[in-house]
Amino acid sequence: MEDDKPSNLFDKFASFMEHDTRGEEFARFTSPSDVPRRFFKKKVLLEGVVKNVEPAEQPYLLVDHKPLVPLPRLGTPKYLPVKIAGVNVTGNGLSWLQAVVKGQKITLLPITVENQFLTCIVMVPQKDKETFSVGKELVKVGFGTVQEIPVSLEDKELKGYQRSLQLAQKWAERKRNGIWQFKYSPTLLWKLRNNLDNKLKSTLPVSLARYLNI
Repeated sequence: MEDDKPSNLFDKFASFMEHDTRGEEFARFTSPSDVPRRFFKKKVLLEGVVKNVEPAEQPYLLVDHKPLVPLPRLGTPKYLPVKIAGVNVTGNGLSWLQAVVKGQKITLLPITVENQFLTCIVMVPQKDKETFSVGKELVKVGFGTVQEIPVSLEDKELKGYQRSLQLAQKWAERKRNGIWQFKYSPTLLWKLRNNLDNKLKSTLPVSLARYLNI
């Protein structure tokens, strides 16, 4: 197990060099303006730990950015303010983030800078499990709604992310999750379909149920 660590560090270092980061692998980002513009263009991933979730009109994460080569921290810790791309977070979403994401190691794909925030696709790596998208999960449980992201036709990754949010919202609406339970009255057809989905979900393997979006 110990042999994996140097290899992993080397792989990260090689990846940073391939992206032409020019030494920024030593920098600890605490402000959106710290992030070089080429990181957005070259889609350089950042890593960090969520230290807090700040309540605001649109809640945001305070992230302790971890540079590739960590250096001793001097002075009072400062954290990077991060907004989740493409999602309007509800009050319940704030509570969900505090319960599920606070304290977690995360991976960030910077999308843009909005005011004093770094807007990112936020992902939580899980040991022996599939990495999950924070934005997608928020929308899927009905604790967030989709917000349009300006996407260029060439940016297939961002288009795919936005599409995943739209599908998650359709699923949340169909299931009457979160805010959607107050916006749509349950019809007889919906109750029958929901009961059928639940029965199917209980009999199918988890991976197949997830694939079928049940």
